[in-house]
Parts: sequence; structure tokens; C-alpha cells
Amino acid sequence: MSFFRKAFLVNVTALVSFVIRLIQTIVLTRLLGPAGIGQYAVVCAAVMLGSQISALGFPIAFLYYSQHDPKQTQIYQAHSLWAGLALGLLGGGILGVLVVWRPSYFGVIPGYAVWAVSLYAVCMILAGVGRNSLLRRLESKRLSLMTLASSLGSMGLIAVLAWTHVLTVGSALVCLTGMQAIRMVVAWVWVGPTVAWRIKPRIEVMMKLGKMGLRQGGVDIMILLNSSLNIMIIKWMISDFDQIGYFSRGMQIAMLVVTASQAVLPILFSRWASLQASELAGHFEKVFRFVATFSLLVIVGIMLLAKPMVIMLFGQAFEPAVRPMMILLPGTMVYLLARVIIQFLGSRGFPEVSYVMLLISCAVNALLSWILIPRLGIYGAAMASSVSHVVLLLMLMGVMVLKFRVSLMRCLCLSLQDCRGLMRQLGVAL
Repeated sequence: MSFFRKAFLVNVTALVSFVIRLIQTIVLTRLLGPAGIGQYAVVCAAVMLGSQISALGFPIAFLYYSQHDPKQTQIYQAHSLWAGLALGLLGGGILGVLVVWRPSYFGVIPGYAVWAVSLYAVCMILAGVGRNSLLRRLESKRLSLMTLASSLGSMGLIAVLAWTHVLTVGSALVCLTGMQAIRMVVAWVWVGPTVAWRIKPRIEVMMKLGKMGLRQGGVDIMILLNSSLNIMIIKWMISDFDQIGYFSRGMQIAMLVVTASQAVLPILFSRWASLQASELAGHFEKVFRFVATFSLLVIVGIMLLAKPMVIMLFGQAFEPAVRPMMILLPGTMVYLLARVIIQFLGSRGFPEVSYVMLLISCAVNALLSWILIPRLGIYGAAMASSVSHVVLLLMLMGVMVLKFRVSLMRCLCLSLQDCRGLMRQLGVAL
């Protein structure tokens, strides 16, 4: 199966999974209301960011070295597994203590939900190592099944809780961890038999993975910080879960195109890591053209249907989410394009470049947020986010042009020849 056919299969599955998760989000939003979904968004932002920090980039470091040093794959896999287990338990414990210690920030969270929050990190990290073991061989069918199983399982839990009228912020957090637990179990059903459990952890291998993990993982942390920074600042400056609920739902719809494209980004990482230098520019330009055209079409459609879409999905109570969503949409498109470049730079061993650019973008976002939120509230937060994404893309495109000789004109939009070539790759004759 060709690369584009594998990417197509994974992305179609991701779209199906995305629809399932969207239905789940609709149920959660309608039943929890603005204040409840606002509290849920604040806790999720902290849990996901804390878990990403806990991972220290070990899953992506394993993927990187398994591509560049395939003979040592089993050694890297075993060390990533043990490191992920230890770091996940440590990071999860710290997250649990933090949620209990700061009820003034997170709101009151029941004990069973605190346990769920504490287990999220270890499930996420081990699921990441398992997924990257499948990505290493581009096992698209198994990756697709893993994605579908986790989405359907989580949706099933939400449906049962909603049906029995016990869906709360706490039980929703249990479902969040449940989704990662399902991903972990499904991945390791296939990957577990390939693990060389006899390999004993060695300090030098851990250090090697840790150094690359910090290089690659720093980028992931900055990406997650960039996406959750506004919610955290709004909570500090406004401290109103209702306003956070409106902003988070506006962001949810604005980020539809990014969420729908998430599954193919790691495949691009794996593909670009294995390409010869002479093939890179042309392949990147083609992918960039495809993503730019796809995201533009989706975002235009969302903008035309903004208000009825918000009301139809989340209910009349969330009409205040429309304006921040409209402000966020342009920034969403350029953010997706920036993510493509970040994957490219990481696959070629230049994650520090992305890290620096993301750090500058986060600083711009934070500065504008502190200036605009007191004056404009959640609209100011949306403006700050969009401007920071534009800054990020401009910096990254400058790097691509200067270092990899990428042509800006060949990155703009798909041609008819591109479309025909893509269809032939997918096995469909025009």
C-alpha cells in the first residue's frame, strides 16, 4: 500500500473518529452547560499539558531513533516503555495533588475524578509508545482500529452516563482517562508480543532517549501550551467558568479542521524522516498545497454557517461563543499550516527551531492576552490567539524558504495535476 493510500485510510478513520468525538462533545456541552463545560475545559487543559510534560518526549524520541537506527528498535522500545511507566505515575500523582490543592482554580473535583486525572498521564504515555510502534511500520489498518476503538469506547461511556443521568464534570473526566486507557490496551494487544522484556534499562540509553525527547517533546509541550494558554489566562483574569465555557466551545469549532487532520501528522513525520534530502522540498510543497486547500474550504464553510452551527450543536445558551469563534477561524487555518512545518522540522532533526518559534508565538499570545482580555474579555483572547498563529507561520515559512529552498509559489493551492496524481495514488482513475 502506497504512502498516500495509507495516509488516506488513517485520515478517513480519523474523520470518522472525529465525528464520534464531536457527538461526544455535543452531549457533554449540552448536559454540563456553560459553567460545567468551562470547568471541564480548565481541568482538561491542565491535565493534558501536565501529562505532556511528564512524558519528556520519550514516545516521539522512540519513533525518531527507530527510523534512524532501526537495528536498535527493540532496545529503544523497551526503554521508552519503562521510562513512560515511571514518568507517567510520577506526573499523574503530581497532577492529582495539584487539582486537590487548588479548588479555587479548578473548582471542586470529586475523589474518583482525581484518581482518573492521576492515571491519565501514564495511560497517555504508554498509548503513545504503542502507537509509535505501529507508526514505525506505517501499519495503517491497526492505527485506524486503535483510533476507532478509543473513540467508540469513550462515546459509549458518555452515552451510559447521560442515559443514567449521572453525567457530571467528574464523570466526564473519568471518560477522558478511559479513552486513553482504551488506546493503550488496544495498541499493546498488538505491540506487547514484540517487546523484548528481557532488556534491562541502561542509563546511557535512557539519557540518549531523554535528550532527544526533550528536543522533540519540547515542541509538543509548546504546541499544547499554545492551544491552552488562552483558557488558563482567562481563568486567572476573569475567573468565570461561563465565559471560559463560551470561549472553549468557540475554539472547539474553530479548531475542527486541525482536529480532523491530527491523525495524518505523525504519518508525515515518519515519511519525511525516511526520505532522501533531494526529495524533501517537492514532497513538502505537495503536502502543504493539499493541507492549505483543504483547510481553506473547510474554514470558509464554517464561517458561512457559524451561528446556526453553534446553536445547532451546543444549544441557544452558547450563542455568545459565535463571535470568538469567528475571530479564531483565520488563525486556525494558519496554525494547521504551521503544524505541518513543525512536523517536517522535527522529522529532519531540527525540533529546536520549532521550539524557539513556538516560544515566541506563545510570548506574543500571552502578551496580547494580558493587554486585551481586561478590555475585550474572551474576544481579546481570540484576537491574541489568531495574531500569534500568524506570527508563528510567517517565522516557520521563513525557515523553510531559507534552509530547505522551498518555493512559496508552489505551496499555495492544489493544481488539477495534483488532484489527478493524488487520485491515482488512492487507486481511483479520473
